[in-house]
Amino acid sequence: MWRIIDNLLLDHDLRLVLLAAAICVFGAVSTLSVSSRAAGKRRTALWLALLSVCAAATVWSTHFIGMLAYKVSMPMTYDPGLTALSFMAGAVVMGLGFFIAMRFRSVSSARLFGGAIFGLGVVVLHYIGMAALRMPGHLTYSPDLVAASVVFSLGFGALSLLVEFGPSRSLGRVTSTLLMIAMIVALHFTAMGAVNIEQGLTHTAAADGVSRSVLVTAVAVASLFILFIAMTGAVIDQRVSRRLAAEADRFRTLAEGAFEGIVVHRGGTIVDANSVARRMFGLSENAAGQSILEWFTQTTGEYQIPLSVEEGDRTLELVLRRPDGSTFPAEICRRRILLTDGADGELFAVRDITSRKEAEARLAHLALHDSLTDMPNRRFFMELAQKNISLAQRTGERFALLAVDLDDFKLINDIHGHAAGDELIRVTAKRIAATVRDADISARFGGDEFAIVQTCASQPHLAIALAERLLDVLRAPVYLDGAEVTVSVSIGVALYPDDGSTVQDLLRNADTAMYRAKADGKATCRFFEPQMNAALVARRKLEQGLRRAVAEDRLSVVYQPIVDSSCRTPLAFEALVRWHDEELGLIMPGDFIPVAEETGLIVPIGEFVLRRACFDAMTWPAPLRVAVNLSAVQFRRKGLIDTVQRALADSGLPGNRLELEVTETLLVENRDDALRVLTELKTLGVRIAMDDFGTGYSSLSYLQSFPFDKIKIDRVFVSDLPTNMQNASIVRAVAAMGKSLKMRVVAEGVQTDVQAELMKELECDEMQGYLIARPMSAADIDAFLSDYTDAATGTLRLVAAAV
Repeated sequence: MWRIIDNLLLDHDLRLVLLAAAICVFGAVSTLSVSSRAAGKRRTALWLALLSVCAAATVWSTHFIGMLAYKVSMPMTYDPGLTALSFMAGAVVMGLGFFIAMRFRSVSSARLFGGAIFGLGVVVLHYIGMAALRMPGHLTYSPDLVAASVVFSLGFGALSLLVEFGPSRSLGRVTSTLLMIAMIVALHFTAMGAVNIEQGLTHTAAADGVSRSVLVTAVAVASLFILFIAMTGAVIDQRVSRRLAAEADRFRTLAEGAFEGIVVHRGGTIVDANSVARRMFGLSENAAGQSILEWFTQTTGEYQIPLSVEEGDRTLELVLRRPDGSTFPAEICRRRILLTDGADGELFAVRDITSRKEAEARLAHLALHDSLTDMPNRRFFMELAQKNISLAQRTGERFALLAVDLDDFKLINDIHGHAAGDELIRVTAKRIAATVRDADISARFGGDEFAIVQTCASQPHLAIALAERLLDVLRAPVYLDGAEVTVSVSIGVALYPDDGSTVQDLLRNADTAMYRAKADGKATCRFFEPQMNAALVARRKLEQGLRRAVAEDRLSVVYQPIVDSSCRTPLAFEALVRWHDEELGLIMPGDFIPVAEETGLIVPIGEFVLRRACFDAMTWPAPLRVAVNLSAVQFRRKGLIDTVQRALADSGLPGNRLELEVTETLLVENRDDALRVLTELKTLGVRIAMDDFGTGYSSLSYLQSFPFDKIKIDRVFVSDLPTNMQNASIVRAVAAMGKSLKMRVVAEGVQTDVQAELMKELECDEMQGYLIARPMSAADIDAFLSDYTDAATGTLRLVAAAV
C-alpha cells in the first residue's frame, strides 16, 4: 500500500493526475449514461458498441494521461500498433462484459460475471498499453501488486455492473459510477506501483514510436470528443425516452378508459395490459412477462406473432380462450408499434363480440323464422322444401306439401282483438309442431297461413293420416281472453312429383286444394286435382275484376220495391248492388259478395251503396224509405256509426227514412257489441230490420234483447207456398210474434198472386218479390211510382204504415 502511495505522490505530476481523474470521472458518468440507454433498446448492438467505445476511451485516456504524469528521467515513446491494440482489445472484452450483464440482467450472478469480464477488459487495456511503452530499458512488475490490480479491477467491475443493471436504477447509478471510477483508479495506480524500470539498451526510444506528448494529447482530445458525443447522445436519447414515457402515460390513461381490452406484447410476451384486458383474460395487476399464446384455441389455426412488416395493420375475428377454459368470439385489431425502450412490439385491441355475435345470430334467425311463432318463415321453408326436392330427385321418393289455413280467422281478430288473434296463431303453431314428425318441415307464411312438408315415400296415405290428425287437434277449444273459442282449419294437399316439380308449383296447387276445402264447407281436407286450377283461376279473375270495379266506380245500385200486403202500396225500396264487367258480363251478387267479404272489399262497396241509396232516396216522395243491407264485415269494422252519419248528413236524408238490414249471424258472432252498435244507430232515427229470419239460429232472445223495427222472412219459406203447409205455419207464427212484439213482418221472394194472397191471409205486413217488380234503376222509380200517384193531386197514395 505504501509503495502505491509513494508512487502516486513522488513519481507522478499531481496536476496531470488530477486531469486524468477529471477525465476518468467524466468518462465514467458518460459511460454509465450510455449504458442506461443501451439496456433494452431495439438498436442494442449499436448502443452496446458505443458503450464499449466509451468505456475503452475512458480507461484509455485515463491510462495515457496518467502515464504522462509519471515522472521518468529517460525518453519514452509508444508503439502505435500495440497502443491501438490496447484500445480495441479493451473495448471488445468490456463490450462482452456489458453484453452478459445486460442480456441476463435479471440474474445477479450473471451481472457479477459480466462485471468481472468488464474489469478484465480494463486489465487487458492497461497492460497491453504498458507493453506499448518504448524506452532505453525494460519494465519489470511486482507480482503481488499486479495481482492486486487485477483483483481490484475484476472486483470493482463486478460490483459496478451488479449495481448498474440491478432493480434499483436511481440509487444504483451513483454507486455504479463511483465503483467504476474506483476500478479504473485502483487498477492504474496499483499497476503503476508494480512497475520497475531497469535501464539498458534494449529499446531505442527516439525512433521506435510516437512521443508521449503527441500520443497523450491525441488520446485526450479523441477520448474527450468520443465521450462528449456519447454523453450528448445519451442525454438526447434520455429526453426522447422521457417524452415517449409521457406519451406512454397518456396512452395508458386512454387505454384504461377504453372499452376494449388493450394489450402490448413483444413476441408473444406481454409488456402491458389495461384493466379490461386483465379482467378479460384473468391477468394479474402486473401482467408483464406473461404469454398471450395460451389465449388462442386450436381452431384459430396458424397465427403469426408478431405481425410481419408486410402485414401492416389488420383486423380479424378469432375465438379466444379464458383462463377457466371457456371461449368467446373476439375482434382483434393488430398494429405494429415502437415500445418505450425502442424495441418492436405489437398492440392488440381485443373486443369481446359475444353480444354482437348473439345479435347477428338472432337477426339471422329472425330472417328465417316467424317472429310470432318461431316457426320457419316462407323464405326458409322454400329453401328447405327445395332441398327436399333435390333429395327426392336422387332417391325417387315422394312427399306431400300441405297448405293449412284457419277458418274465419278475421272474425276472431275482429271480435276478440289482434292480441287474441296472435295468441290463437301461437297455439295453432304449437299444436302443428307437436303433431308433425321431427323429419317434417312446418312453417308459418304470415296471417293464418301455415305450410307443412311431409317426407315419406308412402304417399298419399300418410298425408291423409296427418291431415286427419291436424283437423282433429286444431279444432280443440282455445281460451282467448277468458272466452272459449273453437276454430277449424281447411287443408289442401299437393304431392311431389304428381302435382308439381317445383316448390312454387306445389305451393300453388296446395293453396288451390285448400281453397276448394273452404268452398266445400271448411273444416276439411282436399287433395289437389287438375280441374281445381280452373276454378281458382276464375276466382282470382273475379277478385281482380272486382277490385278494378271498386277502384273505377263501375258498380251500380238498383232498387226493389217493398209494398203493403193488403193494398200493395209502395212503402220502401231495398237497395241492391249490381256489377257488370266488360269482360265477364253481368255478375250476380251471390257470386261476388262472398269474394268481397273474404277480401274486405265489402267495406268500400257497402259504403258506396249506402251513400248512393241515401242520395237517391232524397229524390223520392216522402216518406218512402230506402233499405240497405249491412254485411257482418262492415259491422265489425270500427267507424260504421260515422259512415252512416256522414251519409245522412251529406244527402240530407232524415234518419227515419233509412232502414238497415242485419242478419242473425251478426248477433251470434258478438252479441254485446252488436247490440251496442244497433242502439247507437237507433239514436240516429234509423230503422233496424232483421234480414233472412228463420235461416240462421232464429233465437227469440235476439228479438227480446233488441226491439227491431222489422222482421224479414227468408224466401225459402215463401217459395213453396201454399203446397208446404209447414212453412205456412212458420210464416203465421212469425207474423203473430211480430205483431205481439210490435214489429212489422216482411215476406221476401213473393212471385205469384197465390203467394201474395196467402201472405195477406197470414197477416204479413209487407212483401217484396218479382210479383211486385224486379229490381230497377233509380231512373225507373218515377215511372213505377206513377201508378200509385193520385191523378188529381199528383201526390203519392200511401198507407199509414209508410209514414
